[in-house]
Amino acid sequence: MKKIFAIAVVAMMAITVNAQTWLGGSFGFDWAKSKKDGAKATTSWGIAPELGYNLDENWAVAIKLGVESVKHGDADAVMGFQVNPYARYTFCQMDKLSFFIDGGINYTTYGKNAGNSFGIGVQPGLCYKVGDTVSLVAKFGYFGWKSYSEDAGNKDMFGLGIDGNDLSFGVYFDL
Repeated sequence: MKKIFAIAVVAMMAITVNAQTWLGGSFGFDWAKSKKDGAKATTSWGIAPELGYNLDENWAVAIKLGVESVKHGDADAVMGFQVNPYARYTFCQMDKLSFFIDGGINYTTYGKNAGNSFGIGVQPGLCYKVGDTVSLVAKFGYFGWKSYSEDAGNKDMFGLGIDGNDLSFGVYFDL
Protein backbone atom coordinates (compact mmCIF):
# COMPACT_ATOMS: atom_id res chain seq x y z
CA MET A 1 0.00 0.00 0.00
CA LYS A 2 2.84 2.39 0.86
CA LYS A 3 4.47 1.71 -2.52
CA ILE A 4 1.25 2.52 -4.39
CA PHE A 5 0.81 5.74 -2.43
CA ALA A 6 4.45 6.75 -3.07
CA ILE A 7 4.09 6.07 -6.80
CA ALA A 8 0.88 8.13 -6.91
CA VAL A 9 2.57 11.05 -5.13
CA VAL A 10 5.58 10.96 -7.48
CA ALA A 11 3.26 10.78 -10.52
CA MET A 12 1.23 13.80 -9.32
CA MET A 13 4.44 15.77 -8.69
CA ALA A 14 5.70 14.94 -12.18
CA ILE A 15 2.42 16.08 -13.73
CA THR A 16 2.30 19.38 -11.83
CA VAL A 17 5.96 20.29 -12.41
CA ASN A 18 5.20 21.32 -15.99
CA ALA A 19 2.14 23.42 -14.98
CA GLN A 20 0.07 21.25 -17.28
CA THR A 21 -2.58 20.54 -14.67
CA TRP A 22 -5.46 22.82 -13.74
CA LEU A 23 -8.13 22.74 -11.07
CA GLY A 24 -11.34 24.71 -11.22
CA GLY A 25 -15.07 24.45 -11.36
CA SER A 26 -18.32 26.28 -11.00
CA PHE A 27 -21.12 26.93 -8.51
CA GLY A 28 -24.72 27.89 -9.21
CA PHE A 29 -27.84 28.84 -7.27
CA ASP A 30 -31.36 29.51 -8.57
CA TRP A 31 -34.65 30.41 -6.90
CA ALA A 32 -37.86 30.84 -8.87
CA LYS A 33 -41.54 31.33 -8.01
CA SER A 34 -44.45 31.70 -10.38
CA LYS A 35 -46.74 34.72 -9.98
CA LYS A 36 -49.80 32.44 -9.88
CA ASP A 37 -51.68 32.37 -6.58
CA GLY A 38 -50.59 29.45 -4.41
CA ALA A 39 -47.53 28.68 -6.54
CA LYS A 40 -44.61 27.01 -4.77
CA ALA A 41 -41.03 28.18 -5.14
CA THR A 42 -38.35 26.06 -6.78
CA THR A 43 -34.84 26.22 -5.33
CA SER A 44 -31.81 24.62 -6.95
CA TRP A 45 -28.06 24.72 -6.45
CA GLY A 46 -25.06 22.89 -7.84
CA ILE A 47 -21.31 22.67 -7.42
CA ALA A 48 -19.00 21.06 -9.98
CA PRO A 49 -15.23 20.93 -9.43
CA GLU A 50 -13.05 20.08 -12.45
CA LEU A 51 -9.56 18.65 -12.84
CA GLY A 52 -7.81 18.87 -16.19
CA TYR A 53 -4.52 18.16 -17.90
CA ASN A 54 -3.15 20.03 -20.94
CA LEU A 55 -1.72 17.54 -23.43
CA ASP A 56 -0.31 20.32 -25.64
CA GLU A 57 -1.22 23.89 -26.67
CA ASN A 58 -4.50 22.82 -28.27
CA TRP A 59 -5.69 19.65 -26.54
CA ALA A 60 -6.65 18.94 -22.93
CA VAL A 61 -8.53 16.21 -21.08
CA ALA A 62 -10.55 16.80 -17.93
CA ILE A 63 -13.18 15.41 -15.62
CA LYS A 64 -15.95 17.26 -13.84
CA LEU A 65 -17.64 15.74 -10.78
CA GLY A 66 -20.72 17.57 -9.60
CA VAL A 67 -23.56 17.55 -7.16
CA GLU A 68 -26.88 19.35 -7.60
CA SER A 69 -30.10 19.71 -5.64
CA VAL A 70 -33.58 20.71 -6.84
CA LYS A 71 -36.49 21.33 -4.47
CA HIS A 72 -40.04 22.09 -5.66
CA GLY A 73 -42.19 23.69 -2.96
CA ASP A 74 -42.65 21.52 0.11
CA ALA A 75 -41.47 18.32 -1.59
CA ASP A 76 -38.18 16.70 -0.61
CA ALA A 77 -35.13 17.91 -2.51
CA VAL A 78 -33.86 15.64 -5.28
CA MET A 79 -30.07 15.28 -5.29
CA GLY A 80 -28.12 14.55 -8.44
CA PHE A 81 -24.52 13.36 -8.79
CA GLN A 82 -22.74 14.01 -12.08
CA VAL A 83 -19.66 12.53 -13.77
CA ASN A 84 -18.54 14.35 -16.92
CA PRO A 85 -15.23 13.36 -18.60
CA TYR A 86 -14.41 15.48 -21.63
CA ALA A 87 -11.76 16.56 -24.11
CA ARG A 88 -11.08 20.24 -24.88
CA TYR A 89 -9.83 21.59 -28.19
CA THR A 90 -8.57 25.19 -28.14
CA PHE A 91 -8.91 26.53 -31.67
CA CYS A 92 -8.02 30.22 -31.25
CA GLN A 93 -5.53 31.86 -28.87
CA MET A 94 -5.07 35.62 -28.72
CA ASP A 95 -2.67 36.75 -25.98
CA LYS A 96 -4.71 36.22 -22.77
CA LEU A 97 -7.98 35.18 -24.46
CA SER A 98 -8.64 31.76 -25.97
CA PHE A 99 -11.68 30.07 -27.50
CA PHE A 100 -12.36 26.35 -27.10
CA ILE A 101 -14.88 23.58 -27.55
CA ASP A 102 -15.47 20.81 -25.00
CA GLY A 103 -16.76 17.44 -26.15
CA GLY A 104 -17.64 14.65 -23.78
CA ILE A 105 -20.12 12.42 -22.06
CA ASN A 106 -22.30 13.21 -19.07
CA TYR A 107 -23.84 10.76 -16.62
CA THR A 108 -26.08 11.96 -13.78
CA THR A 109 -27.81 9.82 -11.20
CA TYR A 110 -30.60 11.36 -9.18
CA GLY A 111 -31.81 10.52 -5.68
CA LYS A 112 -33.41 7.32 -4.52
CA ASN A 113 -35.87 6.03 -7.15
CA ALA A 114 -35.48 9.26 -9.18
CA GLY A 115 -33.59 7.74 -12.13
CA ASN A 116 -30.59 8.87 -14.15
CA SER A 117 -29.56 10.52 -17.39
CA PHE A 118 -26.85 9.99 -19.98
CA GLY A 119 -25.73 12.40 -22.66
CA ILE A 120 -23.05 13.16 -25.21
CA GLY A 121 -22.37 16.55 -26.76
CA VAL A 122 -20.19 19.59 -27.30
CA GLN A 123 -20.09 22.98 -25.60
CA PRO A 124 -18.16 26.07 -26.77
CA GLY A 125 -16.46 28.44 -24.38
CA LEU A 126 -13.81 31.04 -23.78
CA CYS A 127 -10.99 31.43 -21.29
CA TYR A 128 -9.38 34.67 -20.11
CA LYS A 129 -6.04 34.40 -18.29
CA VAL A 130 -6.19 36.90 -15.41
CA GLY A 131 -2.72 36.10 -14.06
CA ASP A 132 0.03 33.53 -14.35
CA THR A 133 -2.01 30.85 -12.58
CA VAL A 134 -5.64 32.09 -12.62
CA SER A 135 -8.13 31.97 -15.52
CA LEU A 136 -11.79 32.91 -15.85
CA VAL A 137 -13.84 30.52 -17.98
CA ALA A 138 -17.30 30.86 -19.53
CA LYS A 139 -19.15 28.07 -21.32
CA PHE A 140 -22.31 28.73 -23.31
CA GLY A 141 -24.69 26.69 -25.42
CA TYR A 142 -24.87 22.93 -25.90
CA PHE A 143 -25.23 20.70 -28.94
CA GLY A 144 -25.91 17.04 -28.32
CA TRP A 145 -28.14 14.22 -27.17
CA LYS A 146 -29.42 13.39 -23.69
CA SER A 147 -31.55 10.47 -22.52
CA TYR A 148 -33.45 10.23 -19.24
CA SER A 149 -34.46 6.94 -17.61
CA GLU A 150 -38.11 6.08 -16.96
CA ASP A 151 -37.86 7.28 -13.34
CA ALA A 152 -36.37 10.61 -14.48
CA GLY A 153 -38.96 11.41 -17.17
CA ASN A 154 -38.37 8.72 -19.83
CA LYS A 155 -37.39 11.06 -22.65
CA ASP A 156 -34.69 11.58 -25.25
CA MET A 157 -33.53 15.04 -26.23
CA PHE A 158 -31.40 16.10 -29.18
CA GLY A 159 -30.66 19.61 -30.26
CA LEU A 160 -28.85 22.89 -29.99
CA GLY A 161 -29.33 25.19 -27.03
CA ILE A 162 -27.89 28.68 -26.95
CA ASP A 163 -29.57 30.41 -24.05
CA GLY A 164 -29.09 31.30 -20.39
CA ASN A 165 -29.88 27.75 -19.28
CA ASP A 166 -26.61 26.56 -20.84
CA LEU A 167 -24.39 29.33 -19.49
CA SER A 168 -21.78 28.72 -16.80
CA PHE A 169 -18.86 30.64 -15.34
CA GLY A 170 -15.87 29.21 -13.53
CA VAL A 171 -12.38 29.88 -12.24
CA TYR A 172 -9.36 27.68 -13.02
CA PHE A 173 -6.08 27.55 -11.11
CA ASP A 174 -2.94 26.16 -12.78
CA LEU A 175 -1.16 23.76 -10.45
